[in-house]
Amino acid sequence: MMKDWKRIFLFVFVLLGAALSFRYWSLNQFDDVFDSLIASSAVVIPPIDPRSTVSETSTLASSTPPTDQNDLDSTFQLIFSPKKDAVYVGCTYEISWLASTTIKSLETALIDVGTREPTGPVASGISKENIPDDDSQSLKWKVGVVWPGEYFISISNVNGVATDERSQKFIINEIPNGSDEEEQKNLCEETGGNLF
Repeated sequence: MMKDWKRIFLFVFVLLGAALSFRYWSLNQFDDVFDSLIASSAVVIPPIDPRSTVSETSTLASSTPPTDQNDLDSTFQLIFSPKKDAVYVGCTYEISWLASTTIKSLETALIDVGTREPTGPVASGISKENIPDDDSQSLKWKVGVVWPGEYFISISNVNGVATDERSQKFIINEIPNGSDEEEQKNLCEETGGNLF
C-alpha cells in the first residue's frame, strides 16, 4: 500500500514538473514572438534624394487603383522635424514633403505614441483630409489642445493612394500658465514655429 502512494506521488510530481516546464517554455515563446513583431514594425525608410531619377524607396501601394497615371509612379516623403523635437500647444508649424508629383489630397492624423491611437482633428488641430494649394509643398498646422506627451504625424493616403508615411516622434508641451505674449512667441520660435 505504501509503495502505491509513493508511485502516485512520484507520478504526480513528474507531471507537475513537466507542466510547469512547458508553461515556462511557452510563455518565453510568446515573448519572443511579440518582441519580433514589435521590432519588425519599427521600419526605417531611407530619405529620398530628390536629384535621383530612380528612388530606392518603394512606390506607394494601394488596394484601389490610382485615379491618375502619375500617381502610380509617385513617391512621397513627409518632412516634419521641429527644433528640439518638441512643439507647443497654440503654436503654428509647417508640415512639408518631397513628392515626385503634384499633391492634390492628403489624409493626415496626429498619433499618440503610447496608445498608437489617432487624436481627433478638433483636439489635434490637424485636419484629416487636406487639399494643399497648387504647387504647395506644405501645410500649416496650429497645434490643438491635446494632452502633453509624445506623438508623431501619420499620412495614410496621398492622392487617393494608401501609404504609411510617418514623421519622427516629437513631444507636445503646454505653454506655461501666466506666460505673456512675448514669452509664448519665443517658445514657438525656439521650436521652429510661429505664434499666430
